[in-house]
Amino acid sequence: MPGAGPGGDPPAFFRWVQGLAVSGDPRLTEVGTVDELLAARAAQVGGGTRLSLWHMTHLPTWPEVRAARGLTASSRRGVDLRYVTSERSLVHLPMLSSHHHPYLRVGPVVGPMLLLDHAVVFVGAPFGHPRTGTVWSSTNGPVVAEAVRCFETAWSAAHPAVPPGENPPFTRRMVDIAFLLTEGASDREIARRLHVSERTVSADVAEIVRRLGARGRAHAIALVGSGGQ
Repeated sequence: MPGAGPGGDPPAFFRWVQGLAVSGDPRLTEVGTVDELLAARAAQVGGGTRLSLWHMTHLPTWPEVRAARGLTASSRRGVDLRYVTSERSLVHLPMLSSHHHPYLRVGPVVGPMLLLDHAVVFVGAPFGHPRTGTVWSSTNGPVVAEAVRCFETAWSAAHPAVPPGENPPFTRRMVDIAFLLTEGASDREIARRLHVSERTVSADVAEIVRRLGARGRAHAIALVGSGGQ
């Protein structure tokens, strides 16, 4: 059985916790994949938090970003929200910083982690590992404490994605529209779901295209959802 914890070093933490997982250590329970966790349990998990919701991913997909909205949308007011991702994520997903502003930081990320109330941790295999995408959970005190130390180290080493005092590059409504655009919704459908006029939606779509430097609507959707050029 793997020995003592890594003392806050992120690479050492993920090696340690992955060793626990593959050895079948009872302190960890396999709960499925990242997609399954976010799609089926995001609102439930987020709604149960009372103090803190800390999230860390290396390179999320746009559907993961959309699904993760349930985490923060269902959280109580006053919950300490933190999210750390890699610099590459902001290139790959140019609207990410606007979605998570103001609690997104950018820095080195070894693997995915979701930490709730310093009481339960969901942790995935490190980026590039053969089991990348698999998620385990733990409520074991020492394991959670190591996760807290790991996250605090990553948070301290990261910097704000949007500098203090600056506005995010896209408005909240533009991000909402982008989520619906990547689902294939028309301007009329978007207007109905967001309770605004079609003219407002059309103007925002045009502004999204302009701010992304896209060639048109289809290119903007590709840029938003997949980082395509």
